[in-house]
Amino acid sequence: MSTLLLLVPPYVAFLVAAVVAWVAPRRVGYAVGVLATAVTVPWLLLAPDGTALSVAPLGFEQTLLRVDPLTRPVAVVFGFVAAVAVGYAYATDADARTNALALAYMGSSVAAVLAGDWLTLLLAWELMAVTATVLVWHHGGEAVRAGFRYATYHLVGGALLVGGLVLHYDATGSFALDGGITGGLPTTLAVLGVGVNLGFVGLHYWVPDTYPRPHVASSVVLAGFTTKVAVYALLRVAPDGHLIVAWMGGAMALYAVWMAVLQTDARRLLSYHIVSQVGYMVAAVGLGTAAGTAGAVAHLSTHVLYKGLLFMVAGVLLYRTGTESLKHLGGLWRRAPVTFAAFLVAALAISGVPGFSGFVSKGLVLKAVDTAGTELLWWALVLASVGTVLSFAKFGYYAFVRSAPEPVELRPAPRALTAVLVVAAVPSVVLGVAPGLLYGALPGDTAGFAPYATSELTKAAAVTAVGVVAFALGRSTIARVPVVDVDTVLHPLAFRLTRGLADGIDSVGRRAAAVPVAAVAVGGRLVSSDDEPTTLGDALAAVAVVVGLALLVGLIG
Repeated sequence: MSTLLLLVPPYVAFLVAAVVAWVAPRRVGYAVGVLATAVTVPWLLLAPDGTALSVAPLGFEQTLLRVDPLTRPVAVVFGFVAAVAVGYAYATDADARTNALALAYMGSSVAAVLAGDWLTLLLAWELMAVTATVLVWHHGGEAVRAGFRYATYHLVGGALLVGGLVLHYDATGSFALDGGITGGLPTTLAVLGVGVNLGFVGLHYWVPDTYPRPHVASSVVLAGFTTKVAVYALLRVAPDGHLIVAWMGGAMALYAVWMAVLQTDARRLLSYHIVSQVGYMVAAVGLGTAAGTAGAVAHLSTHVLYKGLLFMVAGVLLYRTGTESLKHLGGLWRRAPVTFAAFLVAALAISGVPGFSGFVSKGLVLKAVDTAGTELLWWALVLASVGTVLSFAKFGYYAFVRSAPEPVELRPAPRALTAVLVVAAVPSVVLGVAPGLLYGALPGDTAGFAPYATSELTKAAAVTAVGVVAFALGRSTIARVPVVDVDTVLHPLAFRLTRGLADGIDSVGRRAAAVPVAAVAVGGRLVSSDDEPTTLGDALAAVAVVVGLALLVGLIG
């Protein structure tokens, strides 16, 4: 069986489907895309642990595919979400090129998760960045500049990760994934590189800047994969965790949920919630315990499902009404009941309400944090949970419950779109009422955690009640709070640092050019006189200025 499965690894099917989608008629391309992505689920369920495919094309042994208890649940949920995302793209009239680029991006993500060594993971990691950037650019308009900023962030993150892996290889002579990255500087660089994709506070702005820009189908795809592949990578980089990483997770959860509460654009609100929810996963990884690993993978799995559904709902609002601004929506629960029902499922799941998947996975994370004795971190995550409830009370109230402030025209929903919403909602309910299905597939150790114990139900009820009451009492006040992200400080600071670096290089270069070097002059005067525009110093300065301008345009844009 293993030999047969290795003939066509799942991500190869994604990439083949991408080629078909690029050249075939639109309907054919989408049909092939759904089938090629959906096959990931049975493929991973049938493959026994230890299934692997290794090659050595450049003298380095590469394991192009490896199935183990960590890769299996992540890749399975990726396959399901990918199939649903392709169906959603078809239902929302995304063109064939969007489908092809999305398939290439999702295939790269699955390849990164199934990679059995650091070199293969890195290649897939960089291919993810390239395909995601092109997917964003393809939409045109404002998405082009956002795509450039996305590329700039991920170029920096990729460079840091490469640095960490090079130092790791120098220390160990191996690219094997087992055991994490060599401690010290290699681990620091790798964690920072992965941290860009995770959305560490200060490195997070690419998420809310990029995800609201492209076609709604592209937003669904992007929301489902980049940050979750990064959580998986963090588990590989630092399996023993670190308290600083755990506290960064707490900061992400608290900071981003506050920013989400202030948003009035639906996809931008959801983008900040990606950072916040990933913060729970990062906190769990940072614990370095078996329970933390189980909690991180559990929340990763449920988050991909309900966050994809939330982005689908936001996309439906834009597709059917022409706007995703909560300021202009209202009264849609009667006129779009299926969309409202899908929103309720996803909102209750992300809010951690009993009976839904987020309650099961978030409870496991909080239990792991509590068991580790980090009480202050536990309270930070609980406060972030209250903010999550508040935020989605706001989303639901303005989009669906209140009367619309102005007439809202509602475009008819295709049957395919209704079907996709229903299919996407099912797992968030099933995993909530039958948590054993999730817990039984996790790596690490759930330590017998019982999500439906009275104490857990009481905590969930208290968080939900406080969040709803906070929205009811603070609705008008929240509307008056100015929205200011840390990028307004960090991006100008980055520009000044870059400009200082460029000036420093220019100064050093000019000093070097002023030193008479007879031997070089005889050999062709590689360093010319000060009045020439091509001196070595000017060349170095020009490179620095170009890099500085790229960062300026990319980060400040």
